[in-house]
Amino acid sequence: MSSFQIESCFGAEIGAGYFDIDEILDIFKIKNAVVNHKRAKKLILEHGRKERIVSVVLRQLALDEVRPVLEGKMLPFDPYFNDDQLLNSRQDRLYDAQERFLMLCFSIATGKSVRSLKKLHEGLSSKEWRDRSIKGGNLFRYFRQELNDNTREYILSYKARLESIEPDQDIRKRVINIPSTTLEPEVNIPSHATKPVLIEDDVAERAKLEPTAFNDEVLTALRLFEDGHLLLLEQVERFKQGDRLDMGSLKQFCTRLIESYTRNPHALMAIRHIKDSSAYIAQHAMGMAVLGVHFARAMKLSESYVDVIALGALLFDLGRFRLPTPMVNKTTKMTAGEFDLFRKHIQLGEQIIRRSDNISKVIYHMLLDHHERVDGAGYPKGKQGEEISIYGKIAAIIDAYDALTSEQVHQKSMGPAQARRQLIKEAGLAFDKRLLAVFLKNIGRIPVGSCVSLSNRRIGFVLTLGHDFQPALVRQVYSVNNKAFIASTDIDLSKPGTSVKVEGEVDAQKFGLQFIKHLV
Repeated sequence: MSSFQIESCFGAEIGAGYFDIDEILDIFKIKNAVVNHKRAKKLILEHGRKERIVSVVLRQLALDEVRPVLEGKMLPFDPYFNDDQLLNSRQDRLYDAQERFLMLCFSIATGKSVRSLKKLHEGLSSKEWRDRSIKGGNLFRYFRQELNDNTREYILSYKARLESIEPDQDIRKRVINIPSTTLEPEVNIPSHATKPVLIEDDVAERAKLEPTAFNDEVLTALRLFEDGHLLLLEQVERFKQGDRLDMGSLKQFCTRLIESYTRNPHALMAIRHIKDSSAYIAQHAMGMAVLGVHFARAMKLSESYVDVIALGALLFDLGRFRLPTPMVNKTTKMTAGEFDLFRKHIQLGEQIIRRSDNISKVIYHMLLDHHERVDGAGYPKGKQGEEISIYGKIAAIIDAYDALTSEQVHQKSMGPAQARRQLIKEAGLAFDKRLLAVFLKNIGRIPVGSCVSLSNRRIGFVLTLGHDFQPALVRQVYSVNNKAFIASTDIDLSKPGTSVKVEGEVDAQKFGLQFIKHLV
């Protein structure tokens, strides 16, 4: 029989910045019962306390423990309830306890902190859950289904790994064959940093993913960006409080990102353009993760390196979160002193990732070298040419391209084709010529997100590229003849017999157009 009493939630602090199942178990006063459950003890013994599968099972067991309360009746929703007032009556205290309890159950089900959920779901309240309970619905089944939906992909992946690894056999590892002089120049990297390894042959697993249509995958990509934004904000809270990054959640997010890219690469390349200048750093990180996957695939790197480059791209600019907010949001040019401080984001980022275990050397290279230039004019070390790691050169290219095509507080976004031309100007100066050539070829001469004029006298945005890296699917949004917006319609220029052609790139701002307003 469960030892849980809902009164334990009365007045409980539920505003933590990141999800922590142990904290919730302590609030519920069921930690001993959950952690000492035979399922949990077995997994902790096999994998250690920090493994993601352990957290998932603890979440399942937590809901099991509070099941009797979830299957009971809740008080009706009170839109005027205020937990800041003095709660003298027994019913007010019970309502408060139920309110916090239900929010924490939703947190358990989604794996996100209550604070993050309130940012994601504006006006989040317990009304739906209370109404469901009063009408005879089973809240245990509701939250357990939410938990299952949010962890299904990971559980299936975990089970597949168990089935694919035979006892008493070495786990296969694959690493890319890059000369060591290029792979690891002298740089201050901890001795415990790891090289990328592939535990299982996920090349074959990803090859099984069925391709999806752009309009279907773009909805998944949008949800991924929302989840990634929250995840990064939770990590910021972690390191601000002196905790380590949650590498399990970060790696899982990158896995989801790569799977979406595999199903339809253009959806993520399009969604990457959705940027809010007030949340630029987090959205820039996710944009670079997408570009990192795109670049790694273009270079035909092994999947272990695709994984780690995606993760490195997500993390290498985290140090910017440690800079003063007024300086980050400044709309005018930095002073010399401010720029000196800005440069320190590399050291600040290094301090963050050094706290965590199992950080690949590749990620250190991306972080430490992404502002070095091949002509030696970069920072922090002024390296040049082959002194810069290949991963630092990759990071420099994706950092620049995403920044140029993003709306920031101090600068307007540049069209993808114009950004492409800007990178070409810096070939051999800021960027490695050979790597840049690979990147530019694979984003195309008219990249995804470009605003183009068509031979049918319409203006549209490029959604996808064909196998020849030329525009394929274009979303038409404006009529030149009528000088007016039109209902969005897609045309596939790659289809045989299509007579409509791209006549050239145009400045979207001249027509009052924004790509992000026509994506979904």
